[in-house]
Amino acid sequence: MTRFEIREFIVISTAHVSEVTAKLLDNIPAKDWPCAGGAYADYGWFVYAHDENAGVGKDAIPDDLFNVMTWARRQGCDYVLLDCDGEEVEGLPVHDW
Repeated sequence: MTRFEIREFIVISTAHVSEVTAKLLDNIPAKDWPCAGGAYADYGWFVYAHDENAGVGKDAIPDDLFNVMTWARRQGCDYVLLDCDGEEVEGLPVHDW
């Protein structure tokens, strides 16, 4: 019998990334993002919660997004769904854009 890999994700507010990061995720194709992920329709983004920010320059994960990823890892999650209707997390920075 095949044992499938099961992963966990957490849903939080898009407000936990800055407007600059939001525009980056919206305006460049997902294949060119500095992290694995993609758009979540017009509602936000689904990203892998990288545990290392190995990129430099344009290949570096923006600090605000990487902060979300490391927080998600501490919660035991592999992915983050940043949703415009998601809840804000106490202790994570909130950006008003």
